[in-house]
Amino acid sequence: MLALAVVLSTFAAACGSSSDSTENSTDGSTVTTTKSGDSTGTTGGSEAAAGGELIDLATFVGDPPEHIDPARNSTLDAYQVINSLWDGLTDIDSSDPANPKIVPDVASEITPNADATVWTFKIRDDEFFSDGEQVLPSSFERAWSRAALISGDYSYLLDFIKGGKEALEAKKGPISGVAADDDAMTLTVTLSKPYANFDAVAGFQLFMPIHSETDALSADAQLEYENGIMIGNGPFKMEAARTDEEIVLVRNDKWNGNVLGDTTAQLDKLTFRTAADPDTSYNAFEAGEADTGQIPPGRVTEAAANWGTTLDVSILGSYHWVVNSNSTVVGGEKNLLLRQAIDQAINRDEINEAVYNKSRTTSTGVTPPGIPGYKAGLCTVCTYDVTKAQAAFDEWTKAGNTQSEPITIQFNADAGHEPVVAIVVDNLAKIGIQAVADPMPTETYFSELAKGACKNICRTGWFADYPTYDNFMFDLFHGDSIGGNNLGPFVNAEFDTLVTKAKQTTDKAAADKLYQDAETILLNSVGVIPLNWYKGDYAYDKEKVLDFTQTNFGLILWEEIKLAK
Repeated sequence: MLALAVVLSTFAAACGSSSDSTENSTDGSTVTTTKSGDSTGTTGGSEAAAGGELIDLATFVGDPPEHIDPARNSTLDAYQVINSLWDGLTDIDSSDPANPKIVPDVASEITPNADATVWTFKIRDDEFFSDGEQVLPSSFERAWSRAALISGDYSYLLDFIKGGKEALEAKKGPISGVAADDDAMTLTVTLSKPYANFDAVAGFQLFMPIHSETDALSADAQLEYENGIMIGNGPFKMEAARTDEEIVLVRNDKWNGNVLGDTTAQLDKLTFRTAADPDTSYNAFEAGEADTGQIPPGRVTEAAANWGTTLDVSILGSYHWVVNSNSTVVGGEKNLLLRQAIDQAINRDEINEAVYNKSRTTSTGVTPPGIPGYKAGLCTVCTYDVTKAQAAFDEWTKAGNTQSEPITIQFNADAGHEPVVAIVVDNLAKIGIQAVADPMPTETYFSELAKGACKNICRTGWFADYPTYDNFMFDLFHGDSIGGNNLGPFVNAEFDTLVTKAKQTTDKAAADKLYQDAETILLNSVGVIPLNWYKGDYAYDKEKVLDFTQTNFGLILWEEIKLAK
């Protein structure tokens, strides 16, 4: 974002693969997989030693995470912790980055009915929380009811389930469409409408199982749960309650492994520490105070020459600016030419070169290459053309429009965005558009936007939660996501109709066409201003840290990492 964000958006379970996984289906067939196999070997030419501690200083830069509760979080950074503490019903096999697949995880079988309105998950009988409590179908039912109570930024996902909207309005469960049979070890989910991609959503953080200890907590205590020691079922467990300075995890010996074939985390301890800004993170890493650091804008070439990096990983994520459709300054039909002028005045290549050393991919849309259904060339105003930008702005002013105040460009401070905003402000000034930078605290930035804090134009980003087109269109721009991850907000009835229809369409080609038509409306009405698609930005000591992998969903596979002897 995250999002989840970087938000959020956000974001998917660790990718995996299995030799006996099968293609996803919405024709009533069952998808199965196993969670066994040999763990992967070491890389980098060094011999690995079991155990040890890895200190990460690349994940939390600017501020500590606002939330690490799976029912409340909406950022990718905090999802790095959540994904280490929990496993969900499904996982993502992205061993072929161009063709990611959804595979079972805590569920052993996934069976949708013919129209994708009823999904049955067979829960494994060998899954346990870190204290030994068995993971049951009711562990998921509990989590989903709890998510309705908490009503975090992703709670709109419960609307997919029959009774989910009502549970959200009442701020309590149970959700009528969820049936947990602990004796039969089945979780049956009836949806409010057909949804062909529900198996992908079902593995996401909001839907991860929750320990029975939360049953005794009051509504207020549920909100404080993340400030104590939460109990999960993933490869690591919390050693102590989090602080603003660090989050300390240790290996969970009751973890049953993942679809990659790993049966145990290699590290004894994984410590996430908070850095003040990217330069502080990277400098401390170079000084040997941590094993990872975030690569600051402008130091990409240096990092690639001296350290192991994830700079070659193309992330399924978008760095963009959202536009407030309700703003009298930039929103509405009367300001369409102004928004088009802004879009065409921004020199994306200059930003990529001056700020990121050409380490990112200049984008012309939100949905990135690699997401099934992606199509290039949907936007006619998303490329730099100062002549057309000037003409659009001049036409806007000739129609009697004037700027009564500068356009505010909001962003989360001390996270590397300052030089990007400076270039944008300068680009706009060259054609006569006044704009000013408006930094906001990073820790609460996205939650404040979700509450309606975006005035005109606001920086955001999104890493895919799962490999579906609707994860970019529905989650970020649909009317049902206002108050969640539709941060502008973007408001467009025709767009909503297309996305809603696409989500209910089980024919993939037909659904893709509907999503493409929706994104065309989004881009050309300038409800969003795309800048670039992400690549990895972690640096690590490749002589010490082995098997350091970042997936194209942005997640580090912490359970895979080994340390050299």
